[in-house]
Amino acid sequence: MKLLNVYRSAPSDDTKKLVEIVSEGREVESFDLNVENPDYSALLDKVFAVDQTICWW
Repeated sequence: MKLLNVYRSAPSDDTKKLVEIVSEGREVESFDLNVENPDYSALLDKVFAVDQTICWW
């Protein structure tokens, strides 16, 4: 199962631990929205290429 983690802000230590837990045994990609100009087109492509997407604030 493919998983996409989308980060709205820099992940805290707690978030990193949760990501580690939910990502276990999965093919994982990530996308950072906390950059100056996020590539929303690339994000959309990634969302449709995976089985599950989790957004982390």
